[in-house]
Amino acid sequence: MSGVAPSLFKGIAVVIDNGIGREAEIDKILQNIEASGGHAIRLLELPEENYDLEHFARVSFFIMDWNFASKEGVPLDAGVRLPGSLNKAMIANNIAFLKRLSQSRHAPVFIFSNEEPEVVVGELSSDPDLHKSVEESHILVRRKSDVVDKLYEVLEEWASKTPSVLTLRSWERGYLKAANDLFIDFHNRTPYWPVLLWQTFDADKIPPEIEMNKLLNRLVESRMEHLDLKLEPFLEKVAEHKASNEGGYIASVHKVLEGERFLRDEKLAENFFSPGDVFERADEHGNKTYWMNIRAECDCIRGSDGLDLYLLKMKLLPENEIEIDTRNGAIQNERDGEVVIFAMMEGKTFAVQFKDLRVRTIKNLRTEKYARIGRLLAPFSTRVQQRYSSYIQRPGMPRIPPAFYPASNEENSKAAQA
Repeated sequence: MSGVAPSLFKGIAVVIDNGIGREAEIDKILQNIEASGGHAIRLLELPEENYDLEHFARVSFFIMDWNFASKEGVPLDAGVRLPGSLNKAMIANNIAFLKRLSQSRHAPVFIFSNEEPEVVVGELSSDPDLHKSVEESHILVRRKSDVVDKLYEVLEEWASKTPSVLTLRSWERGYLKAANDLFIDFHNRTPYWPVLLWQTFDADKIPPEIEMNKLLNRLVESRMEHLDLKLEPFLEKVAEHKASNEGGYIASVHKVLEGERFLRDEKLAENFFSPGDVFERADEHGNKTYWMNIRAECDCIRGSDGLDLYLLKMKLLPENEIEIDTRNGAIQNERDGEVVIFAMMEGKTFAVQFKDLRVRTIKNLRTEKYARIGRLLAPFSTRVQQRYSSYIQRPGMPRIPPAFYPASNEENSKAAQA
């Protein structure tokens, strides 16, 4: 049994290996999982292509063999491969499964094989979609003999060096605990609590499923404890990356900033509009303009083809026009009639300008070829709305009489000569 108890990887493991019940090493790994309090789902072959991988939604990690079997279904010895065409088909099936899995679950995949790890890594890296997963250690390859008695030691050590997995596992534990606490609490109040709230949403003539989702997220977040996470050990590595490849570092930061503040259209519900929605429109010469919706969310939710959206024009700002205050990291040359969104999309900075407002219905947007490209998220979209609200309510103040203006240098000089 592994000397390290599971912490981040408590729970269920999916083990895919046709050597189960035949090979001592994989059977020993399964025994260690169960001896540590975990549970293993045993699969002798890869799931069918049409299998719903959502069944693996709460799995902690996956273990799979790479070199599955001979034509008779017998596990292959180390270094032994199927004939050429069968071997290529097996590798293609393995890669296809891993790509499907990566789209449904951000859980680590450990390929424990009798093969030399370098051989498996090379075959994985040959696929452009999996190359990054291997390079950034989302997929870990080890020999079975190297992990038999230290499975959780290998997993926990790997997680401690992979910040995205460390963060996910730490956050998941807190989220699930808070969600369970919420549902137990409300169920004890009345099992019909969701229906009572649903009735309220429905009476407001808004899609109740949307409001229920928002409410649940808000209530769960309010019950979550502070994240038990320490990422300071990774700061030195990030600094090394910046020093060795500043261009790559800046590109990575831009991608993260976009993910924090802007959600691409393909990830949005097709017929649901919201403040912060950004539309792109190209004229007959191919010149593009960008527009952001600022209409209140409660109005957008009730939307139909006749719903008016309030669109403000956006201007792409060149880098040399962006002045950042080093004291607080804010844009210091932002004017009263705009909001600057730094690195909103593809590293590009946009200014939402208040002087050019258009009203368009959903139907108009389609006929006039406005294409939604994404949504600026809160609190960035909220700031746009708040500043625009202040802008349209700004009072016109009378000027101070010229008699009280400070004397110019020229006037001071004349006074001195007199």
